[in-house]
Amino acid sequence: AVVSTQSTGTIVNFPISFDMAEFIDTAVADKYSNTEYNLLSNICHDGTPTTGTYSTHLHLASAGQWFDVQDLHVTKLQPQMITLSESYIQIYERADLSVDSKGT
Repeated sequence: AVVSTQSTGTIVNFPISFDMAEFIDTAVADKYSNTEYNLLSNICHDGTPTTGTYSTHLHLASAGQWFDVQDLHVTKLQPQMITLSESYIQIYERADLSVDSKGT
């Protein structure tokens, strides 16, 4: 297998929240009252595929705030910066299961 040692560096637009209804079979969608999802974490990698560092943009719903976490460094992050990053993995949570929707 050939392993690439270069990142494309392509910025991919992704939503902070979205509705999965249009992607779910109607028979399955009818079983769920909520098909909306919110971004919980955005994992980023800076470097080559064999070296580099990882960071995560983490949403703390109880505080209504985004944070950038790199090792032991945690800084507040503006929500607008999330979608401008070179994202590696996004983790979403169904909206009705989030802390925000429970009010706790």
